[in-house]
Amino acid sequence: MHDAPSLVFYFDYVDPGSYLTHRQLGQILPEGVEPVRHPFEVCPVPQELIDGSGPDWRAYGETVMGLAREAEIRMVRPSFVPWSRKAHELRLHAAEQGLESSMHEAVFSAHFMEGADIGRVDVLVASAEELGLDPSESRAVLDVDKHRERVVDLRREAEASGLRRVPTLRSGDMSLEGPASIGELRHFLQQARLL
Repeated sequence: MHDAPSLVFYFDYVDPGSYLTHRQLGQILPEGVEPVRHPFEVCPVPQELIDGSGPDWRAYGETVMGLAREAEIRMVRPSFVPWSRKAHELRLHAAEQGLESSMHEAVFSAHFMEGADIGRVDVLVASAEELGLDPSESRAVLDVDKHRERVVDLRREAEASGLRRVPTLRSGDMSLEGPASIGELRHFLQQARLL
């Protein structure tokens, strides 16, 4: 008997292409099929923050917005690009409570639907509380960097496997790197026998 093919989604919560891919997967994947989520900070602490008004980031954002319009996905382009490590730490905390998918959705939506600064602990704690997580515990987990090393290790692991950018999808020896049209994504998933 063969194992079902798996799908790994390398993403960052501040990357518009990752948000687009997240939404596209929600449109295409059969119910009950979820990718393995693998964080990959595009701007790890202590690197200088990304300038959201810089020409490269703006051009990338325009490309993503065009693909989002094609797929009828609504999103905003936040002007501020915060560090995302705490958001990834919170998702790992939520996973321990059985709320990984809900937290993943909440963080992406906060940033790309509401324009919230997901680098702020108070913003993240409010999202956690809305999902039913204890706000004091969530704040403590973030304050003591409980999952910091795991987030850093996951990035190192991804780099060691050859990953250089997000969004990236991998299934077996197949990869789809960068934002894709809905048609390109569907084709990739069919080739990977996930559709």
